[in-house]
Amino acid sequence: MRGLFPSVTEILKAVGLAPDFTMVRPEILAWASARGTALHRAIELQTKGTLDTDSLHPEIAGALTGYMKFVQDSGHEAVASEIELIDDKQWGICGHPDRVGTIRSVDGLVLLDWKLTSTFDANYVRHQTAGYAHLWDTLHPDQPIARCFGLHLKKDGTYRLHDTTDAEARQAFIAAIIVYKAQRRK
Repeated sequence: MRGLFPSVTEILKAVGLAPDFTMVRPEILAWASARGTALHRAIELQTKGTLDTDSLHPEIAGALTGYMKFVQDSGHEAVASEIELIDDKQWGICGHPDRVGTIRSVDGLVLLDWKLTSTFDANYVRHQTAGYAHLWDTLHPDQPIARCFGLHLKKDGTYRLHDTTDAEARQAFIAAIIVYKAQRRK
């Protein structure tokens, strides 16, 4: 169904709530995208217990070490990983959150988005996780997201957990959907 509906990321880009990478060379963007994809795949395989750690690029291995430290420190347990959420009834949008699960310090479900970047763009991740949480809550009203987090994984094996829960960002995301759809009705 992906492609039939605009994604959270596509909506945020279209209305100016995503980072502007137009000044970044295409080969750098392609490399960063491939690195992010590799990290997501490594975390997915690690969660399943099928990862061959000897096959990892050093940057991915470092970020995965940060992820494993986060799991140990937080008591994180996955409920859903790398899932596609499609709201084909109310808004006609889709999204692909990295993880919904639990951590010891929060009662209820948390939504997590991993980032392997030199700097953490808290404003963008607030809106991104708000969009994913909105989708999750629409589709799972009996299991709402209690908090959203961006997990900034670093190639040196460290991490920083950023609380991106923001009621205003949720409202802004709904407004972004409306603006996105209005732009396309011209």
